[in-house]
Amino acid sequence: MDQLDAIAADILGITLRPAQRRALAALTQHGDTLAVLPTGSGKTAIYQVGGLALGGLTVVVSPLIALQRDQLRAMTSNGKVRAVMLNSAQHHADRASALGELGGGRVDFLMLGPEQLANAETMAAIAGSPRPITLVAVDEAHLVSEWGHDFRPEYLRLADVVESAGRPPVLALTATAAPPVQADITRQLRMRDAQVIVADFDRPNISLAVRRARHDLPEDQAIDDRTVEVVLAHDGPALVYALSHARCESLAKRLRLDAYKAEPYHAGLPAARRSEIQDAFFSGELDVVVATSAFGMGIDKPDVRTVVHAGVPGSLDEYYQEIGRAGRDGGPAAAVLVYDPRTVRIPRLLAARSKMGDAAVHSVVDAIEAATGRITVRELADASGVGRAAAGRVVDELLELGLVRPDGNDAVLAAPMGDAFRQVTAAGNRRQAILRSRIEAARGYAETTHCRRAELLGYFGEQYDPPCKSCDNDDHAATPAPAGKHGTGQRVVHRLWGPGTILSRDDHELVVAFDSVGYRHLTAASLTNGLLIIQ
Repeated sequence: MDQLDAIAADILGITLRPAQRRALAALTQHGDTLAVLPTGSGKTAIYQVGGLALGGLTVVVSPLIALQRDQLRAMTSNGKVRAVMLNSAQHHADRASALGELGGGRVDFLMLGPEQLANAETMAAIAGSPRPITLVAVDEAHLVSEWGHDFRPEYLRLADVVESAGRPPVLALTATAAPPVQADITRQLRMRDAQVIVADFDRPNISLAVRRARHDLPEDQAIDDRTVEVVLAHDGPALVYALSHARCESLAKRLRLDAYKAEPYHAGLPAARRSEIQDAFFSGELDVVVATSAFGMGIDKPDVRTVVHAGVPGSLDEYYQEIGRAGRDGGPAAAVLVYDPRTVRIPRLLAARSKMGDAAVHSVVDAIEAATGRITVRELADASGVGRAAAGRVVDELLELGLVRPDGNDAVLAAPMGDAFRQVTAAGNRRQAILRSRIEAARGYAETTHCRRAELLGYFGEQYDPPCKSCDNDDHAATPAPAGKHGTGQRVVHRLWGPGTILSRDDHELVVAFDSVGYRHLTAASLTNGLLIIQ
């Protein structure tokens, strides 16, 4: 640890925190490590210090280009660390320069966008680097998991990249991963006997509350009215999360009428405009940003005092990560969810859109079986008569199930498909069940009369003894029963849903994550009436 502390102080100019030290000890002494640390806890310092300690080349897969730029700028500012990035937004000259530095062995850290994992030139350059790869770091690792809130198929290629690099240690980093997600991350990355470091998820300086919208008003007006009331009643700067582009625009306009300097932020705006809004918020020129979930990953503004959600998000994973952007300076902050049961259908519709149609699966599977040798996703789309995006999703599912093998950039090797249709549709149905369960868990948080902090932390498998004294329900919180042999983390089997893991429990109910159907709330009596069997 002395060497790690020295690297942190002398090269990066930081002092390691306890959770960072635990993760670094696991990485350097053991190998594969998954670090689940709350937003703002300094996850990037772990791969930076760890990579420098291990020597060689560290490959970092990071999902957002803006995040890559910020991390690269921070690493190289003192001239002691050599880092380059490769992503789809680079100019040709910048890419050529980065590849030249990599080929010359003059790089300590290579920052990759996930799309580069399917780029033959990038993979060839990494393979030909004179410096051995001594660490692969996966930032925002929940994106690896099918339980994750923003599934990225490109991440499925990570395990193959690690194998082709000679199997260096893998460091997975995320701010949000309930126990089932942790297990899925280690499985998808093929991590070997991974050490899992989980820091305390509680952020006691953030108060938690839910405010119901009026049911006698039209849905949009009810949500907007209550959201504006909440912003007016709390300190700024504030982040407001909305479920659609239209809601972002509407709420920002309403807040400007109340003399707030407010702007919308969503994927429908030009990239240059989004950057302007982000910079203005960081510099204090804006009081409020009204955003979709497109805003936030890598955001590090320490003085955000309030985070408001105008409607129930798609999961508590997403909610926890977004409210974690409040109060990073340690000062008091508030997280308020504006709830209208009518808005729950929006994340449900988004989840339904992710379902692969049976006809598309059939057509792509048949096209692969009819092909000879190598076939690209574009060729599969043409042969099957489905869109390229749909064909790509079916191929990604087949790759994950091990039913086809990758062959270079965006292609697979044709193979007999057998019962591939059944396996793909079963996996898709399981994912849909999990997505629906996560939406229901978020709704359960909005409607609970128990301590909200205990409810939220219980979702992540962390037992909390209520009342917290800083949520709107703390006077009604139930007192949990002693964990005993049926405590959190205990494996159980349900008569219908099969195996699962108890995430939290009190005298009244259990939260269990089932492997087949996701999150479920059950009565505590389920442990004594034979519905659940302890493994």
